[in-house]
Amino acid sequence: MRTTIAKYAPYGVWAFFVFFSFRYAVEISDGGNGWKTADWLINYSAGPLRRGLTGTILLAVSDLGLPPLWLTYIFQVSIYAAIFIVVLKLYKQTERGLFWLLILYSPAFLLFPFYDLEGGFRKEIIIFSIFAYFCLLYAQKIITQTKLIIVCLVYILAGLSHELAVFTLPFFIYLLFTSAKQGLIKKRTAIIFSGILAIASLVILLFVTLHKGDAVASQAMCQSLINRKLNPEICLGAISSLAEDGRKASSRVLELISYKSLFTPVLFGVAILPLFFTTWWKKETYVLLVISAVSLLPLFIVAIDWGRWVYILTFMLFCLALAERVTVKLPFKSIFVIAGVIYLTTWSIPHCCVGGVGKGFFESVGYYRYKIIEKLKQY
Repeated sequence: MRTTIAKYAPYGVWAFFVFFSFRYAVEISDGGNGWKTADWLINYSAGPLRRGLTGTILLAVSDLGLPPLWLTYIFQVSIYAAIFIVVLKLYKQTERGLFWLLILYSPAFLLFPFYDLEGGFRKEIIIFSIFAYFCLLYAQKIITQTKLIIVCLVYILAGLSHELAVFTLPFFIYLLFTSAKQGLIKKRTAIIFSGILAIASLVILLFVTLHKGDAVASQAMCQSLINRKLNPEICLGAISSLAEDGRKASSRVLELISYKSLFTPVLFGVAILPLFFTTWWKKETYVLLVISAVSLLPLFIVAIDWGRWVYILTFMLFCLALAERVTVKLPFKSIFVIAGVIYLTTWSIPHCCVGGVGKGFFESVGYYRYKIIEKLKQY
């Protein structure tokens, strides 16, 4: 029975995928979301602007006759589907016992959008998809220069879509040099592609600095969406926030800091707890953890979505752990199954705002049940 459950349980994540995709489709039918949808529609209608590449592409395609909201939805869901497919392939690279379900079903990994729908469907999923793909190439030992070029191109696309992508650079460099150490690529290749990614990151940060956006650009962008028959309320989120400067954003973080903020590092520790029962940790991974945490630190200073930053860090670490040959240090005992169920169902990480503890599985189910009933009453 244990073997059967371990074999087929991983595919259960698709049920969560279908559910949160459907819930988001309801929002799209109601006019979209000012953050989850609008962030993808930031565009170059007022000239070059940070985060505007994907929106420019999506609106150009929508002008061929496709509704921009549903086109954006299809694009987002397709990226999530690709992430799920690649991660499950990673998961199936080696034979895994029940223990590994603690990672696959973690509230801070694939299922994060289920526990906090407002934190899902954001632009970090672009970087998730390409990093998971890179990890799969590493696990299958089929890294080629052509595939590394694809990795670099999507990384640049992600960076020009949202600057947070460049803060994940340490993970890509780590995997490049780990691949060289394993003999999958030459060290010279690792150095060259690390240099390409580093230079691209600097250029993206320079572009972001020079084209931060302002109230005029925000208004022009909003008008470009209204001209396409979108509800003006969609501008009240990611688009209107472009008019804010970093100082105001940092001030908001300081205003919201409270005792709840202390839960963020605690929940991160809870999220990666399963890794400490494996052989994955070594000197290099500890160094990566420190460097990547420091790299993501600016996001905690200038934005209140602390849960999302923990989600990013956890996702990247879990993909790396799944890509390498790792064994579990704990022998199986029946009591561990009960402990595992408790672990997976009693916590989650809210995407906002500057800390706190999420609902957990059963409270999330109750919340969705309430929302569905309320929605049905409207009809």
